[in-house]
Amino acid sequence: MEKQEITATLETRVSEKKGTTYQVVVIKLTPTYEKLVFLDKAEIELLKANNNTFDNMTF
Repeated sequence: MEKQEITATLETRVSEKKGTTYQVVVIKLTPTYEKLVFLDKAEIELLKANNNTFDNMTF
């Protein structure tokens, strides 16, 4: 399998149904399609501890 770099951001969003905030990793697959990846609190804290800038993270 070939290695491919993708662009992802950690975003804080507001739920349309409940109005609560949540954090999600947004992976931009194409100019018109985003894949949302929901992490648990521990995974989010690991990202924060290892990366001071969340815009355009490379995985």
